[in-house]
Amino acid sequence: MRTVQRDLLVLGPLLLLGTLALTGCTPEPVPQAPQASETTGPTDAPVFASDEEALAAATEAYAAYLAASDAAGEAGTPSRDLFLSLSSGRAHEEELSVATSFDERGWKQIGSTSFDSMAIQSVEINAEKKWEIRVYVCLDVTKSDIVDSSGVSVSQPDRPLRMPLTVAFVGTDQHIDHFKMTESQVWSGSDFC
Repeated sequence: MRTVQRDLLVLGPLLLLGTLALTGCTPEPVPQAPQASETTGPTDAPVFASDEEALAAATEAYAAYLAASDAAGEAGTPSRDLFLSLSSGRAHEEELSVATSFDERGWKQIGSTSFDSMAIQSVEINAEKKWEIRVYVCLDVTKSDIVDSSGVSVSQPDRPLRMPLTVAFVGTDQHIDHFKMTESQVWSGSDFC
């Protein structure tokens, strides 16, 4: 079974909820959020004057991503297309895979997801010369569920409802308000949620 559960857990609310519905595993509770690192970037024209500005951009991007995830309809609908447009790279490919799996099973996400406790991990220019913001965040799925085509929950009753994640966003300096999620993984360190 390889690391299917881990592969599914790393991708976002649809994926996360789907995996939690199947697994019912819970993260180990442990203390506080890790401390943020210093912001790095080009010295000639930084996009962000501070970690606070980078955090605001990441907060806006993640809020838009979760709202689009909550509203995502079936394949081919504008709401699904919008949701998928907010991720890129490996995260996008895995979101497509999970969405297809949900469609095949007749599953859908209902309710709403939220987040809190976001903190900057790093801000830097990546290998592709794009801005990358990495954050720690608590994903909260308390008010959401995965249901089958009959409206019956397929989520495990003992699934974790709050999970510590590391999430990455990438964008160009010309479009700081258009960061796309490129990675979302369960944090393996102390549970800061």
